Amino acid sequence: MNLVETPISTFSIVGRCVQTGMLGVAIASKYPAVGAVCSHTRPGVGAIATQAYGNPYLGFDGLDLLSRGKNVESTLAQLLRQDAGREKRQVIIIDQHGQTAAHTGNMAAAWAGHLQATDCAAAGNILAGPQVIQVMVDAFEQAPGEELAERLLRALEAGDRAGGDKRGKQAAHLQVVHVETWKYVDLRVDDHPEPVAELRRLFELAKTELFPFRDLYPTRDDPGADWDLDDVARLSPPMVGRQ
Repeated sequence: MNLVETPISTFSIVGRCVQTGMLGVAIASKYPAVGAVCSHTRPGVGAIATQAYGNPYLGFDGLDLLSRGKNVESTLAQLLRQDAGREKRQVIIIDQHGQTAAHTGNMAAAWAGHLQATDCAAAGNILAGPQVIQVMVDAFEQAPGEELAERLLRALEAGDRAGGDKRGKQAAHLQVVHVETWKYVDLRVDDHPEPVAELRRLFELAKTELFPFRDLYPTRDDPGADWDLDDVARLSPPMVGRQ
């Protein structure tokens, strides 16, 4: 496996919505375009965040293993066996059933650690302290009635308020998949002095100017609707439980 030789000091969370089956990742870092390397999702399969000395192959290969029926623990074990840089890495995994697995290598820069909970797992390195991932999990668990993207973003905001990456702030990413191959939510901030706040701004904008178009997108069985502006105006943002 290849190694990205820059430490990606990061805090992240992977999660699943039990009502809809959505899977997603939220992540923030003092590292530009963090989502391009660290966030990995596949509908009906799982979500993975890889960070510290980030290795995107942990995401690619991990989702392939999950799609072939491996459970999260055996998937993580195989990924680590194949990766000579495993002690520099962090990886968190959640599958379609809400099962989680996590790894923080011995060489991940302090403070580094992970936390697994019901339908989510959080991790971080070069953080202000363990409170960062604790409040992320707490925020996720305290909003079970919200759509997954909102829950993940609230978790990221909580981690940011708790000190986040102690090196500073630069980038953030929110990615969610549902039943189709295309990303249900895919918003990123690649370079900004307040990336999590900017991600929230983009998310609120997307609720009215982007997400309503999802009802018109093609599926494998349907070519999709014409993008008639009158129809779009009548669409409303999706709610929890919508299939």
